[in-house]
Amino acid sequence: MLFPRRAISLLSRTHPAPVYRAGGLQVRTLLQASFDYKYIRDNADQLLENATNRNVHNARPHHVGELYDEYRGLLTQTNEHRSALNAASKEMGVLAKSMSDPKSKSAMLDLRERARVAKQAIQDIKAQLTEVESRLRNEAAKIPNTTHPDTPIGDETKARVVRTHGDLHNIKTVPVDGVNTLELSNVEFQDHYDLVQRLGIVDMEAGARVAGSRFHYWRGGGALLELALVQYAMTRAAAAGFVPHITPDAARSSVVDACGFRPRSSAEDGGSGEASQIYRMTPVADERGEHSADPLCLVATAEIPLVAMKQQQILDGSSLPESVAGLSHCFRAEAGARGRDTRGIYRLHQFTKVELVTLSHPTHSDTELQRLLDFQTSLYADLGLTFRVLQMPSHELGASAYQKYDIEAWMPGRKQWGEISSASNCTDYQARRLGIRVRGEGQHVFVHTLNATAVAVPRLAVALLESFQRPDGHVVIPSVLRPWMMGMESLAPQK
Repeated sequence: MLFPRRAISLLSRTHPAPVYRAGGLQVRTLLQASFDYKYIRDNADQLLENATNRNVHNARPHHVGELYDEYRGLLTQTNEHRSALNAASKEMGVLAKSMSDPKSKSAMLDLRERARVAKQAIQDIKAQLTEVESRLRNEAAKIPNTTHPDTPIGDETKARVVRTHGDLHNIKTVPVDGVNTLELSNVEFQDHYDLVQRLGIVDMEAGARVAGSRFHYWRGGGALLELALVQYAMTRAAAAGFVPHITPDAARSSVVDACGFRPRSSAEDGGSGEASQIYRMTPVADERGEHSADPLCLVATAEIPLVAMKQQQILDGSSLPESVAGLSHCFRAEAGARGRDTRGIYRLHQFTKVELVTLSHPTHSDTELQRLLDFQTSLYADLGLTFRVLQMPSHELGASAYQKYDIEAWMPGRKQWGEISSASNCTDYQARRLGIRVRGEGQHVFVHTLNATAVAVPRLAVALLESFQRPDGHVVIPSVLRPWMMGMESLAPQK
């Protein structure tokens, strides 16, 4: 690790949030994180190295240090002028007792002028302080989380294969009921795009006419397949202790940002050069004629509302770990996506996903990450897929992840591995920005947040459809999904 794991806990502290009323209920807005600028200044070299290793080029910890020194200088000036104002006020109080003396009147005028000058100086510096503090917050927020010492350094080519499960098309027995392995070996595997057209289970053309490219309709057996995958994931998650939730599909921009996603354009974000994948919701008409400073965004994952629903709370240590499973639609702009990945349903603007989130005591988050990973692999093994677990390198961590694993399934129609899920330990990166703490002896500490995909429906559907093709054109439905398929054991080609 580039610096102690506890270091990230020194980067910020939180302030109480304001309260407003909505529908007669008191609702607290998102608190703002206030960063420990002294720590950033004193550890700027390590922070910059960590950011560079993570391919984050707009993080400027040394500049934060410069702004911090400027801010402290302005504070010193403010205190000096405030002392001068207090001294003048005290002298005026004494002088007021002897105003019959002409000299006292002249001295009072001088004191009043000194007080006026001090007040004006304080007002002028206050405006500068507000501007510098805003720049400090913006710059400090660009600094990513620390990185697990075992994380490979570099781009996606540096990902480390941890293990591989299954060998679906070469082993003698296949863990799917009623499938003849010899028949499977003779299948000329089709790409999922051709499969869904032949099966009549996805309508991409209608999706494009209604909403634009990379939107789709599930129909018939495809719609049942999505519902079956959701039910499968939710049932297994509930049995494993995850409390099921159906989350909002929208969240405030500040919440999205606090979770490590970028709700702003590159220009708004100081020219990071990276396109935001977030959709911002803009109302057609605003009755007040005003634009919100904290607009709603469509969520890219249920991780956002699941983590944020605990914002500004102090949890009882006995309640941890708190594990939840959330169902939501996910919306992603997929800016910059090109080529084969945009064909069919592999990369969409909207899809359904079941997400797992755990709030953990800081000392237990490594164990909780392994628990999430074990749960994921059990899901995919029981579906009969061939998949591999990858430890992701530093360029692939995003802003919030301290450590991340991806799971890729073999997709024989695409003739390549394709990501179907991920699992991340975000340590206290999100909790600090959202004010989620756990009671401790002497002081409250920030929890660690972890997230993992249970089922991202389109990706998993691609793996299933391509893996379980048969020579007669049918696609076998894994036995674990059949309870929710209305008696269907396979998807049949349209006649």
